[in-house]
Amino acid sequence: VGVLQVTVLLQDVVRMLGAPSKIFYKDEDKMVIHDPSPRKIHRSHHSDYFFNYFTLGMDVLFDAVSHTSKKFVLHTNFPGHYDFEMYHRCNFLIKMKAPLNDTADLLGDDEMDITPSVKWDIIQHFLNKPDVRPVVLNRPSSTNTINPFGPTFCYVVEDIIFEVMASGYISSITLFQSD
Repeated sequence: VGVLQVTVLLQDVVRMLGAPSKIFYKDEDKMVIHDPSPRKIHRSHHSDYFFNYFTLGMDVLFDAVSHTSKKFVLHTNFPGHYDFEMYHRCNFLIKMKAPLNDTADLLGDDEMDITPSVKWDIIQHFLNKPDVRPVVLNRPSSTNTINPFGPTFCYVVEDIIFEVMASGYISSITLFQSD
């Protein structure tokens, strides 16, 4: 796709990616209770929605009012993940800058290429954040409420959420723009 801006108009996403495989409307937004904005009262009449691009390995979340993108979810399609075989692998390349520290300056490693094959421990070492605690994500199965793959772990770095499996591989990356 090229360089990606997080906030993009709906028609621009369709022009770049084509029609989605499916459209999913969110029933509720659990994060809206944390929104200090008075506009959250008006938003209750509308439902944000996802464009699912299964063959591209990505989802795009749109705001129900402005119809601009809020998040891009890039799926790696690794075996052992809850969504395995639902999406094709998104072969993304994210260039991440190193935090300002002496180690990056001495080694000359000021940028890292993040791809679906890079494991979380390598990213964590590069970012010099060994003690970051994740949010544990348990997804119950719709048929028997037991997820055979176990939980995943979500780490937030700047405007990126890394969803990591117990194996250390990234299962998805969510790009968003913080306010």
